[in-house]
Amino acid sequence: MASCIHFISSNLPRILLIGLYSFAIYLTPSSTAQSNDSGNSAQKDTRSLVTLQNNGYTNLVIAINERVPEDPNLITRIKQIFESTSKFLYKATNQRAYFNDIRIIIPESWSDSDTYQPIQNERYDISDVRIDLPSDNFGDLPYTNKPTPCGVPGLYIHLTPNYLTDDDIAGKFGDYDRVLVHEWGHYRWGVFDEYPLPGMSHFYAASNGDIEAVRCVLAIPGVPATEAGEACRYNNNGLPDANCRFVDDRFADGYTGSLMYKQFLPRITTFCEADPIGPYVGNVHNREAPNRQNILCDGRSIWEVLLDHVDFKDNANPPSDMEDPLPTFTLVKKYNTRLVLVLDMSGSMEGERLRQLRQAASNLILNILRDGEELGIVSFSGGSRILAYLTVVGDDTKDDLLNKLPSRADGATSIGAGVARGLEVLKSSSNGVAGGRMLVITDGDENTAPYIADILNNVKASGIRIDTIAIGTEASQELEVLAAVTGGTSYYHTNTSNTLNEAFGELTRNSQDDSTKVTVDLYSKSVDIAPAARYQDIFLVDSNIGRNTQFNFGYSLDEGVDVIVTSPSGSIIDKSSAEYSKDDRFGSLQIKLEEIAEVGEWKFEIENLASEEQLVTVTVQSQSREEGDEPIVTNARWGLDDVTPPDNQMLYVTVAKGYTPVINTQVEASVAMPSGDDVRLVLEDNGIGADITSNDGIYSTFFTEFGGIGRYSVQVNVQSDASNTYIASGSIVGIGAVVDPDFVSSKQVEDNTQTRHVSTGVFQRITNGGSFTCNSQDDCTGTKDIYPPSRITDLVADSVHIGSFTVEITFTAPGDDLTNGKATYYEIRMGTNFTQLYEDFAAGDNITELHLVEGDLATPKPSGSRELFVIKVPEIIGDFSYVFAVVAFDDGGNQSPRSNLATSTARDYRKPISYLLPVLLGVGLFVLVVLLIICIVFIACRRSKRTEEDVERPKTKTKVVTTSLPDNGNDTPKPGYENEIRQGIVTAGIAIYDNRAYQNVST
Repeated sequence: MASCIHFISSNLPRILLIGLYSFAIYLTPSSTAQSNDSGNSAQKDTRSLVTLQNNGYTNLVIAINERVPEDPNLITRIKQIFESTSKFLYKATNQRAYFNDIRIIIPESWSDSDTYQPIQNERYDISDVRIDLPSDNFGDLPYTNKPTPCGVPGLYIHLTPNYLTDDDIAGKFGDYDRVLVHEWGHYRWGVFDEYPLPGMSHFYAASNGDIEAVRCVLAIPGVPATEAGEACRYNNNGLPDANCRFVDDRFADGYTGSLMYKQFLPRITTFCEADPIGPYVGNVHNREAPNRQNILCDGRSIWEVLLDHVDFKDNANPPSDMEDPLPTFTLVKKYNTRLVLVLDMSGSMEGERLRQLRQAASNLILNILRDGEELGIVSFSGGSRILAYLTVVGDDTKDDLLNKLPSRADGATSIGAGVARGLEVLKSSSNGVAGGRMLVITDGDENTAPYIADILNNVKASGIRIDTIAIGTEASQELEVLAAVTGGTSYYHTNTSNTLNEAFGELTRNSQDDSTKVTVDLYSKSVDIAPAARYQDIFLVDSNIGRNTQFNFGYSLDEGVDVIVTSPSGSIIDKSSAEYSKDDRFGSLQIKLEEIAEVGEWKFEIENLASEEQLVTVTVQSQSREEGDEPIVTNARWGLDDVTPPDNQMLYVTVAKGYTPVINTQVEASVAMPSGDDVRLVLEDNGIGADITSNDGIYSTFFTEFGGIGRYSVQVNVQSDASNTYIASGSIVGIGAVVDPDFVSSKQVEDNTQTRHVSTGVFQRITNGGSFTCNSQDDCTGTKDIYPPSRITDLVADSVHIGSFTVEITFTAPGDDLTNGKATYYEIRMGTNFTQLYEDFAAGDNITELHLVEGDLATPKPSGSRELFVIKVPEIIGDFSYVFAVVAFDDGGNQSPRSNLATSTARDYRKPISYLLPVLLGVGLFVLVVLLIICIVFIACRRSKRTEEDVERPKTKTKVVTTSLPDNGNDTPKPGYENEIRQGIVTAGIAIYDNRAYQNVST
């Protein structure tokens, strides 16, 4: 038995080799099995009043929405939270910024208090922080509405009363101060999240070939795990399954991280930096991680973006030494809307322009202004006069206001005189001039003093908002200055547009805090109708609206028009109906439905009663079907007020039900140019090009098709895809703070943050996005090829396909001019040094057609299409990653900025088998084979022992049998080996030793 043990121990490697060979046979796939080898496979500044001076932010406006129930405790909580946030902000910015002056707008509906001051220039629509109820019960997630590019401020921060007053609701996002500084980063400095958002990868191939978690700072330790807390399963490319997450070690030392990562981590106290400098440890920026900050800010750290912002650029607001960086609070009370119309009555306004102005103004008085609001009227030409002081709008005052609208136009143009007189009207209010609004409408250039420049300082100091409407191409180019310095909006009306009516509606919508009371435009058009001819069209009333539906028709000739409206059920409304009214003083015809409008397709027919062609404007408006419900509303805005190409002009259109996005909607825009031509634009919500975030209800596009110096106006049409358009309940119009998965509430808190898609059905909306001006004599003509293809921001590379040694890269095709048209060719570069390719695109190896298995560099697809290239790489496996980048060229040789960088690990992460059960079966087979061999050896040993005991018997002898094994030149065993032969390996009567086979035979 001892000899058996000696044999097994001395020949164990051979035994294991046999077992492994059996295991390999088991793993060899049959002809029907699947192989594991994958084979070849500069924007507009925010209208915010905030400025940073001497390290303190002043004029920070927090506005409480009208529909928020009165709660004095809410004000107390706002003060407490923003005091602690100010201290934390001061620390996070290396003592460079804190909140110094905060103004809180109290709703008009709340009770008066001696602590409330009259509102000055604070307004809800330009507030920095909005406190409002959530829409559609999606939860109390704090978020920022930011459709703008890197480094450009967002629109506002949204907080709910529940979030501010209930620690259990707020706790799942982390401490208030961390969350609000995180949102301030989005809003003020225009930076993005550094954690992976839904739909983005949570892991990536680092430049050394490792698989890393997406995070801002590599110093943050942690482990991969599923959302259920189980171990992750890994794919052959080394990446874990889609349900795997990185679980941060929140209490580890050695990092301070970045507040744009997971703000709830207790060790995070600052922002990441490009270099290991400053008082913090472990906040060096991870440029390789494919998060939104790196993708949209081209790999720059948060601090790099901050130091390029006006707050800190050129060493503005250097670190200070303050003992207690706390804000002061001012409570201001909102009062009723006070609006003054300032109307140009110079000679150039006579005729059709005056008629259209009177029609739009009468519609404002009769249908748009709400009872209780105040309206004043001023006219100007060479001088100015007050036609009506501020008058409370109501049934008993509307006729008087209509009669005071000017009816004649004559004389010169002094816009400054009209504005000065408008300020006089606002000063007559018991609430003072601050907080008032003015709408200035003119078609002429200034030719008489006072000019706009003469009264501009008074306007700035007044605290009012001025909106402007330029009629025709000759209106003063200084008109937009009034809007720009007061946070107003500019519009451009042509003789054949309906902009006057659209603008009046938009301006009142912007002043309405309560989204449940908003009036929406369903249809707006201006048409020329031939003599005695009829014009027919249709529009849709959806299930979301229907109250207070009205049709407004404006006609240009005294003979007027007749209108017939047909409901979806076939009911007729005509001049014999009670809802039908006509006023020849203003050339207007109105139909107001007494009942809630039927859902479905409505028709109208207009008959021209005149003997010559007549211009007719049509506007259809409605409100939410259920009182207190939020209708689907659209809002449009240009990114820039003034453009000098190659500035990137963007158009943003929000489609939402309250704050809940409406997704998969068809959004088109028609841009009226100074040349008189129109340009059609299609807007997308796909997170590509001008669009920052996909499926957030904000649709975006670039505008590059300039056609001359002057004003550009836009009308936006929105229409649902009946089977594919949804209200994304549970989503937000913006980007929000990440939830702490480890937070445990002290009470049951309902989680309403899961997205649920609710079909909108069929609907249509129309809106006017205002105007901008293009002012370059050389570059606004559209004759130069100024714009390159847009930067590619969604480049993705998979891991190297071991075997074929190929890499697939994909991205969305840019256009010829940004995202418009089609690029001419691509240039792809590859390297193994991430930093080198990041800093110098030309340093990478140029990928030519010889390297491509699939794809054509010289034939880009149309903008928005998906591009796929399969690239052959060197047949090398190692601890490194390939790094790829792409640029696109147009037909003029203009080159796009370098794309985001994508990495592809060259490590072989393949596993022989990918499922646990087959592995266990294989291991079991291996063990069974080894045990079987050992059993056979023991049995053989026992036989050998019996043979030794019978050695004296003459019945057997040893015979040498020559085999094919290598010979030692002798047919007999080596001397002295006879006994050892008897103790050799015996299998089926054969002994093997010293390359000889010996067989026991019977005599």
